[in-house]
Amino acid sequence: MQSLQSSEKSHPSQTTEAWFVILLFVFVTLILFAAGEIGSKILGVLFPLGAFVVGWFLYFRYPIIYIGFVWWLFFLVAFVRRIADFRLGAFTDSSPILLAPFLAILVCGHTLYFNLPKVREQGTSAFILALSSVFYGYCIGIIKGNPLIASVRVLEWIAPLLFGYHLYVNWHRYPEYSRNFKKVFLWGALVMGIYGIYQFLVAPEWDRLWLISSGLLSSAGKPVPLGIRVWSTLNSPGPFGDFMATGLMILLSCRSGLVAPAAAVGSLSFLLSIVRTAWIGWFLGMVSLLTSLPVKLKFRLVLTVTVLALIVVPLGTIEPFSTTISTRLESLTDLSNDGSAKDRQFAFTLLFNDAIREFIGRGIGGFDTDSAFLVLMIELGWIGAVPYVLGLAACIFAVFSFKIKNDDIFLPVTHAVLVKSLFFLLAGPTMRGAHGIILWGFIGIALAGKKYYQVTGKNIKS
Repeated sequence: MQSLQSSEKSHPSQTTEAWFVILLFVFVTLILFAAGEIGSKILGVLFPLGAFVVGWFLYFRYPIIYIGFVWWLFFLVAFVRRIADFRLGAFTDSSPILLAPFLAILVCGHTLYFNLPKVREQGTSAFILALSSVFYGYCIGIIKGNPLIASVRVLEWIAPLLFGYHLYVNWHRYPEYSRNFKKVFLWGALVMGIYGIYQFLVAPEWDRLWLISSGLLSSAGKPVPLGIRVWSTLNSPGPFGDFMATGLMILLSCRSGLVAPAAAVGSLSFLLSIVRTAWIGWFLGMVSLLTSLPVKLKFRLVLTVTVLALIVVPLGTIEPFSTTISTRLESLTDLSNDGSAKDRQFAFTLLFNDAIREFIGRGIGGFDTDSAFLVLMIELGWIGAVPYVLGLAACIFAVFSFKIKNDDIFLPVTHAVLVKSLFFLLAGPTMRGAHGIILWGFIGIALAGKKYYQVTGKNIKS
């Protein structure tokens, strides 16, 4: 397996070049922030373009760092957008800055092109099936709708699939990928958790500007200290809850002095997001994790969770946090009065008949709502939705049909993350966009781990 090791591991000193490029990208962003209105206008073009260029460079030269770069773009891009709007002095309704992480992932199209002839050999037909559905929906969107809107919206559909496909095809890098995932989400939970608590206590001006101008006052809280439903550096509470739930589960597989502080601030900000779907999804993921681990690892998991609870629970029971958290927790037992759930149910009932009659579909960009089923059926039609669902189902089956027989706790954690992500599909079209990156990204890394242990024969108890 020596030949399968990446150049990064063989020549760690050369990563200085990668960090220089990344820091240059950050430095240019900060300079444009400092330039005020004109800098923010330039950043609207330069940030997504720069993300693509840096992603291209890292993809070919530093493939492990590339994965971390993509994750950090998703962690921070919405925050960059809000700062840019604040420096501009006005809210940008459709900010091109938000395209940055999706453009960075488009580089993975090279992985698809290079490996497409090897579909049967590599066992990637499920990904190709789902990708063909997205391509079909895009073509219909161009024909029936606005080509520009379809071209922008297709990025939300295709990027998660490309990212997951890239991780799976490069299964031989699974040990490095898993270390990278753990390091990235450890620091991500710490940074997003700290900022989330700051956001709740202070309500910074750039966050208030976004909250008022975006029209999300009913779902993201009030633009005042102690009134915000935390979304930290993400774009809204929902995606933040998804990312933080993922990070908190990954922390259980990490060994670092930063785990405790990251878990403390991450858990508190996670509770302050007031996203019940994320709370329930995290709980289901934890149940899945606990039932799948060997006895030795179960004991370690229970011990870790107990220690973290001793840190987090006291923080959540003191003001100004306790009132916000306890009120939302109480609502879990009164879902009959949940206004958002009623709205989703009403929309589903109203559009269900239209959805099941969509044979061809309206195309990507032709419809949007808070229902995965309605979006799939109306945008892709029966022709596109059936192969997409079959591809997703085949991937999920392949992941959960593999039994863990070693001490690699990260792999069962990826399964737990997928349980949480599948639950999210009940609340919205989370197979695309930022949510979709988690769903398909963790499908990719889970399948990579499965293939790695099958090929190397290391799936045995140590």
